[in-house]
Amino acid sequence: MKQLVMLMLCLILTVPALGQGLEDNVSEYSSANGQLYLQPLADAFGANINSGWFSTARIPRYGIRFQFGLKAMAAFITESQKTFSPVPESGFNPPSGTELPTVFGDEEGVEIPGLGVSVPGVWNTSYFPMVVPQLTVGSFFGTEASIRYISLRINEEIGQISLFGWGIRHSLSQYIPLIPFDIAAGYFWQQFKVGDLVEANASLAGLQASYSLSVLTLYAGLGLESSTLNVKYLFEEEGESVNVQFDLKGTNRFRTTLGIALNLPVIKIHADYNMGSQNTACAGVSFGF
Repeated sequence: MKQLVMLMLCLILTVPALGQGLEDNVSEYSSANGQLYLQPLADAFGANINSGWFSTARIPRYGIRFQFGLKAMAAFITESQKTFSPVPESGFNPPSGTELPTVFGDEEGVEIPGLGVSVPGVWNTSYFPMVVPQLTVGSFFGTEASIRYISLRINEEIGQISLFGWGIRHSLSQYIPLIPFDIAAGYFWQQFKVGDLVEANASLAGLQASYSLSVLTLYAGLGLESSTLNVKYLFEEEGESVNVQFDLKGTNRFRTTLGIALNLPVIKIHADYNMGSQNTACAGVSFGF
């Protein structure tokens, strides 16, 4: 049980980029540059959270299915996502051609001629990881449901983090006699909060297909997705605190998933790669029947 709890706490890998360090940094920018600073986080977070929902398209028409597991995702951060070109704002007029770190950029910041050192990145990395728990139950007339949930209080600065998500899938291959592979359709929705700073919402709708070879399953998916990151913070301007709030939309609109799963009597292990505007890799382990 201790090991399981520790694995679930890997979700906190996101907190260094979503907690007090991020709030301290982004509060140095007004809305315009704050959005540019955080946009790569919105892209990576949205693509991550929409990953890992399925590892097969096979959903029996009837029968008991109960699986609990952990899904690990990692969005790949490109070099272009580590810098942004700032725009002039109150008291801040960087020279033309200036490139500043995003949230995933240089943790030391860069020197701006005549203005000093820029706001640094929070996490200089080439990938952005997350781990979430997932429970799947079924099957009723070829339909199954999945739930993701976690709620933890970190400290006074960060506060409460919470994740709630649900998904539902339905077998389409049950209506097509003698089809040699399985097809399913699904819809998934999630919400993630970090204190009063960040609220993220994401959804994914799509089709899945899979083909089983003994204990191995090859699977694929096509999906339409969306994600929004709502950010709130205080910006100090001429000695006064100004409330800043904006929504960032993730760049991913369409994703293609290719994966493979190993199906043992009680354990299922799977891994897949998700291609879109923001690419991600996902791996998971589930226990059940």
